[in-house]
Amino acid sequence: MTKFCLPYVTWLIAFACFLSPQCLGAEPLKVLLVDGQNNHKWQETTPLIKSCLESTGIFAVDVATSPAKGGDMSTFAPKFTDYAVVVSNYNGEPWSKSTSQAFAEYVSNGGGFVSVHAADNSFPDWPAYNEMIGLGGWGGRNEKDGPYVRFRDDKFVRDTAPGRGGSHGRRHPFEVIVRDTRHPITKGIPGSWLQAEDELYAELRGPATNMEVLATAFSDKSTGGTGEHEPILMVLSFGKGRVFHTTMGHDNKSMSGTAFQVTLNRGTEWAATGKVTQPSVTAALMSAQEPVMRDPTQLKLPVGHDKADFSKIPDIESGNWVSIFNGSDLSGWSQKNGLATYHVQDGAVVGKTAINSPNSFMCSEKDYADFELTFEVKVDEGLNSGVQIRSKSLAEFNDGRVHGPQVEIETGPAEAGYVYGEATGRGWLSPHQPPTDAFKNDEWNRFVIRAVGPRIQTWINGIAIEDIYDPESFQEGFIGLQVHGVGDRG
Repeated sequence: MTKFCLPYVTWLIAFACFLSPQCLGAEPLKVLLVDGQNNHKWQETTPLIKSCLESTGIFAVDVATSPAKGGDMSTFAPKFTDYAVVVSNYNGEPWSKSTSQAFAEYVSNGGGFVSVHAADNSFPDWPAYNEMIGLGGWGGRNEKDGPYVRFRDDKFVRDTAPGRGGSHGRRHPFEVIVRDTRHPITKGIPGSWLQAEDELYAELRGPATNMEVLATAFSDKSTGGTGEHEPILMVLSFGKGRVFHTTMGHDNKSMSGTAFQVTLNRGTEWAATGKVTQPSVTAALMSAQEPVMRDPTQLKLPVGHDKADFSKIPDIESGNWVSIFNGSDLSGWSQKNGLATYHVQDGAVVGKTAINSPNSFMCSEKDYADFELTFEVKVDEGLNSGVQIRSKSLAEFNDGRVHGPQVEIETGPAEAGYVYGEATGRGWLSPHQPPTDAFKNDEWNRFVIRAVGPRIQTWINGIAIEDIYDPESFQEGFIGLQVHGVGDRG
């Protein structure tokens, strides 16, 4: 592995190229996927769920298939405790008393559980199971089983009105709105997105205790719905265990939507461990304009998954960093766009704003693909700047306008460290940008950036800020030091 480094900037920089795979990563989390009975085509959907989970490189999935309807359920006795999380694609006859008890004890003692779509139709007469899923449908469920939970007037309400439990209109694509952007599952996805054609479950009922609704969708009456904002993604606690409940995933088409795939993967990891180490995704994978589709059977491990240990910050104390700035002049760098001035002073690159100038960029003359980069930066109070990575300046694009991913530099508390699509028309690539105080005003701040394949990670002063997966951005290009335009302030 070759690495590079740069001293200062009001900028100071370091950088790394990866030349060969490494033996990296923890042992995969063991997942038990349960199926065997379902009024949905489990023989088709179980392989899709398995493929989706294993494509992350995080999970190793075993399948436990129950006897067919009318079979001897006493023979169905999975060893749940061998697994970090159980994913249910099951909707059928009750399990034996001993298996049901073993499963309830498994979750209560800290095992993870994921309920997929019609799994919440199961076991209407099993109190512990209904506590686990929070809300369920069909199977004779009604007001005796608990309230409806709806999002009305910017808050969740528990509706105890009498009525059936479980309904859906005709299948269609629908918008899902995240109601909690801080939870580990949802803080790494856009605030709204379209699910592929699916059943939008409505009128689910249940105890709904120890439950948080992460995302909802509007069940439009024009599609046969309720006219209510219905829960789509939920998390619950059951004893020491964590439960992720998704109502999405009716069939092959719905499971081919990236929205189902991404949320299933993130929810399963959270249920197993209480955290999500997968990168955030941009609107390139979860769009609010149209459903993004991928064949689950064709999913592969992420590009570059074996080139870096994404679980930790790069070691800037190691001896194999290579300088890309010589500390004395701007050899190997050239300015693109704008009227700002750049010079070297005391081993640092200093950029100065100019009146009525557009954004200016001091850019490396070399392009870089997979790398780690570190620099120190200090900016005047109130200034907004950034470092372009893997960016381009093309004559055919806005007369050479610099464009590509930019790691934000801004005095805090603000969005420093998040990733913006400079001049791409995409705005923020980071799904959410909650302000942090990682950037210290009037001080030198150490940035570390890792860009491998479509994944970008950032740290400021040792604090992790962003980790995104964005297949739409360039995966090779120059590094650019931005001086942002300041209008007539100079």
